[in-house]
Amino acid sequence: MTAEAGIALCRALVAASSKTFPAPITKAAKKISDTADKAQAALALRQKALGKVSEDDIRLVDQAGDASWGALRMRLLGYAELPVAKYPDAKRAAELVINLFGPDGLSFLKETYPVQWSTADTILKRIDDEGLQKDLDRIAGKDFLANVRAQHQAYGAMVQSVLLREQAETVNLADHVRAMGRAIVEYATKVCASADEDDADTVTAARAALRPLDAYRESAARRSSTSASSPEAPAATTASQPN
Repeated sequence: MTAEAGIALCRALVAASSKTFPAPITKAAKKISDTADKAQAALALRQKALGKVSEDDIRLVDQAGDASWGALRMRLLGYAELPVAKYPDAKRAAELVINLFGPDGLSFLKETYPVQWSTADTILKRIDDEGLQKDLDRIAGKDFLANVRAQHQAYGAMVQSVLLREQAETVNLADHVRAMGRAIVEYATKVCASADEDDADTVTAARAALRPLDAYRESAARRSSTSASSPEAPAATTASQPN
């Protein structure tokens, strides 16, 4: 039973459950609903994370971010090579290179995505806190720092997507499928126990309540006729309706 199929089956069983059932059965139906809610939340998290950003997207954002920092630093380095006597800002350019990037230069761009973002964010914060943008814009040109900021914003969004995806990948949907299977078995067992062969109304109510299980079996049988690998629902193999 896939997570999607389990959620659908749980919803169908809850919808078919009679409001006249005694408390133990309504409690079991509530448990089915709760386990389906948890499974659906986990499934939604995974779908959102895995579908939000592709490996190609990640690589392109990383390359653009790295290039933006490389362009700004190279611009400063190039200006620093000018003769100070004629171009006084050459000295300031050299100071900015050391001040912002230190002896390690752009080595932080080889770190993991979150570390790269955090280091870059710290550099940008220093630029703002120390009032360095005016010097950078004058020496390198406004477009270079503006590009760094734009790429940094995209980089931050990418990092959040990566972290969300990593979180989603730790979610074990199999655990949720098993939980739904157990809840369905518990519910079906109690519904079966409520049917009294001498009371046609109770048998009818039980059959109606468990009709979604029959529908699931029928659907699974149709799938298995075309694919031998189609999964079976745990509930469908362990719980039966009343005779």
